[in-house]
Amino acid sequence: MLSEKELDVMRKNAKVHKKVFEAIEKAVKPWVTAKEIDKLAWDICSKAWVLAGFKWVYGFPNNLCLSINDVVVHGLPRDNIVFQEWDVATFDFWVKDKKHGINTDAAFTMIVGDGPHDPEAERLLKVTKKALAKWIAEAKAWNKVWDIWNAIQTYVEKHGFHIVKDLTGHGIGKKLHEEPYIYNYGIPGTGRKLKKWMTLAIEPIVGQSSWQITDKWDWEIYIKDWSLGCQFEHTILITDWEPEIII
Repeated sequence: MLSEKELDVMRKNAKVHKKVFEAIEKAVKPWVTAKEIDKLAWDICSKAWVLAGFKWVYGFPNNLCLSINDVVVHGLPRDNIVFQEWDVATFDFWVKDKKHGINTDAAFTMIVGDGPHDPEAERLLKVTKKALAKWIAEAKAWNKVWDIWNAIQTYVEKHGFHIVKDLTGHGIGKKLHEEPYIYNYGIPGTGRKLKKWMTLAIEPIVGQSSWQITDKWDWEIYIKDWSLGCQFEHTILITDWEPEIII
C-alpha cells in the first residue's frame, strides 16, 4: 500500500503519462516511423525529469512497447517500422519518478489513419475498451476478483473475441510489477477480495480469433494464429466507492 504522499507522486507521474499518450495520438500517422514515436516519449519524460518507459526495467531496449497487428504485447519500436494505414497499434508505457521510485503503467490501442477502418478491427478495440471500463466499474473494496474476471471473460467471449489467458495485469507502486496478478477470466464466487488502497494495473488483453500466444523475437509476443491483438490499461486506486483512475 502506498502512503498519501506516494499516491500524490503517482498522480504527478500520470500527468506526464497523459502528455505522452496525447502526443502519440496526434503524431501517429501513415509513414511516421516507430523510432520517431519512441523518441517523442523519451523527450517528454526527459523534460519532466522522470524515467521513460520500459528501458529502465528488465533490460528492455526501447522507451515504449509498440505492438502492431498480430503482436499483442512487448513489441519493439524498431528503426525499420513505418506506420501504415489500418495498422492496429498498441502503445504500452511506464513512468517512474526519479526521487521516490513510484511507478505508473498504462496502454491504449488505436487504428492508424483517418479511416474508414476495418469494421472488425474497430469492433475489437471497442469491446476491449468496454471490458476495461466494466472491470473498473466493479473494482471496489471487498468485491471478489474472480467475479469480476469472469464477467470480463463472459463479455469478451460473447462478442466473439478471446481473453489472452497467459498475460495479466498486476499490482503496481514501488515496483512496476507487484502482487497480486490481475487476470481477466475466472470462476464466479471465488478468489481474493479487493482491499482499499490497493494500486493496480488493470489490462484486458484480447485476441481477435485466438487466445493462444507465441514468442517470435526476444521480447515480442504474437497471437498464435496471426490475427489481431488489442490492449487497454489503466493504473487505478481501490477505494470504498468508485476506484480512482490514476492514468
